[in-house]
Amino acid sequence: MPPTPQPAVPVQPASHAQTTPQAPSLDRVVPPSKRLQRVAEHFHQQTELLAAMREQFEAEMEPMQELLVRQAQAMHRLMSNLEERLRPLNEYADGEEANLHALESRIAAGGPDHVARAFQPYLEDQRNRINATRNQIEQQRVPFAQYGEDARDAVEVALSRFDHDMDALEQNLAEQRRVMMRMLDAMRSEAFAAVKAYLDGRQEAVGQIAGAGSTDPQEIGRAMQALRSEVEGMARQSDHIKQVLDKTDLSDRQLVSMSVVGPRAMQAQAMPAMPAQPATPPAPAITMEDVDGASAASDA
Repeated sequence: MPPTPQPAVPVQPASHAQTTPQAPSLDRVVPPSKRLQRVAEHFHQQTELLAAMREQFEAEMEPMQELLVRQAQAMHRLMSNLEERLRPLNEYADGEEANLHALESRIAAGGPDHVARAFQPYLEDQRNRINATRNQIEQQRVPFAQYGEDARDAVEVALSRFDHDMDALEQNLAEQRRVMMRMLDAMRSEAFAAVKAYLDGRQEAVGQIAGAGSTDPQEIGRAMQALRSEVEGMARQSDHIKQVLDKTDLSDRQLVSMSVVGPRAMQAQAMPAMPAQPATPPAPAITMEDVDGASAASDA
């Protein structure tokens, strides 16, 4: 019994959504400008370099700062010891000065008589002697104070090895500041503001055309030409603006030129004819005599 034929499954035509290429997703990250990225990387690398160098410099210079602290602590201790040694002399000078002041007050209370006049030179001598004692006490402090200053100066001399390098770094910093201010001035200039406004206007116009559902290159070209006239006059005075206009003009011309070139017809090429193959003669029919002959040969 012959098999029952199965009904043919109808083939569904491919949907339009499956054959139409999908537009790229707008959620993807927009590639950054190479020049904007270069500026960002410069400041990032400079920040990293400064942080790394500062950490290493502080590690190298910290022992010198600690040395200065130890020097100051040692000198403070020395001066404290000296003051302790000079304390009796200071107390003596203070006592002599107090006694002299009391004596002068008592003599002055009796009025300016011949006694007061007679002892006036003596009182002056006593005052000079007390001042001389205080000067001698002060002179005992001078060598130690000078020694402390000399020890600190020795550290400064050791660090003076890096004066030339610090001069170079400060000059480099001043040059960087000058270049950065020049860049900021250029970014805030009227010419660059005009360039930004021109590029923003172009993008706004393209966005409006795209929002209206149009893809007409001629319409885009006309919109770009209208915006160009706003900065065309400044391009005669600024090479930078002229370079921007040259770049945008080239882009506009390339886009508009696509709309005036029709699609090229594909030239169908005829496939070369295959050479005729010689006809194969039909195989001879097998007869009963052939079968009997083959059987006899097998028996033999």
